[in-house]
Amino acid sequence: MTQVTGLRPDDSVLAGQVRAILHEVLEGSSLPESAKDRLRLLIAQHPDHPERALVEHFHALRRDAAAEAELVSA
Repeated sequence: MTQVTGLRPDDSVLAGQVRAILHEVLEGSSLPESAKDRLRLLIAQHPDHPERALVEHFHALRRDAAAEAELVSA
């Protein structure tokens, strides 16, 4: 089981919800390990703001998809 650490007991409701989402993403099988590794790094970079890690993860996924689409269309 992957632990998302760095959150304090007094975290906001949003942080708790984001932590649950991050846990599901990291435990699921929908992402390749390289994307999970990048997400773990983002969580480590933003231990007090898991929502920032999640937003940055979404941006990275979008960049990856755009780069892949560009390769396919070339």
